[in-house]
Amino acid sequence: MIMSFSTFLSEQAKNPSGIFGRLIMSVIFDKGNAYLNGFVNELMSIQANDHVLEIGFGTGKLIYEMARKINHGCIEGIDISNTMVSIAQRKNKKYIADGKVQILACNFDEMPFKNKKFTKICSVNTIYFWPEPENTAKKIAGLLSPGGKFVVAFEDIDQLERRNLNRNVFQLYSKSDVIDLLINAGFTSDVSIESRVKGKSTFHCAVATR
Repeated sequence: MIMSFSTFLSEQAKNPSGIFGRLIMSVIFDKGNAYLNGFVNELMSIQANDHVLEIGFGTGKLIYEMARKINHGCIEGIDISNTMVSIAQRKNKKYIADGKVQILACNFDEMPFKNKKFTKICSVNTIYFWPEPENTAKKIAGLLSPGGKFVVAFEDIDQLERRNLNRNVFQLYSKSDVIDLLINAGFTSDVSIESRVKGKSTFHCAVATR
């Protein structure tokens, strides 16, 4: 059976690969996520000694911006796409050499991180692809040190529903869906949603504390 372009594009958004992933999706990620990356970077309030994890870093642009603020801390990034890992490694070459950044090619759910390891964790436009969102959210909560912060960015459900996305690939979330997911995962009950509008698009960031 021939894959529809909608399915192909949805799969590439989930796990960019091949020439299309390297040449096309990298540009789409850099341009399409630029505003959200800036939004998340602001809310993360990175301090010089933070130990940060980004889940699904794409081209590594946000890691690069956060690493500029790191001194004694470090940033780890994990992504399932070998294509994106290669791009992110090149983009963060200096910070990797300095020991400020580590880039990992792996499925987050399968990676045996040490609990309470990170002061801050973030993820931009990946929540749609979590196969077991409850388990993923619980794992994130467990990886944060007491008082640690998690920022997860996602687009408004109404605008995503208007796009030709393959719903077998994309799981869409309302703001209340994300709040419930995080509270049930063990974050404090004061999960907040920050929302911003740029042009005709609405973006949300859920901010949760361990």
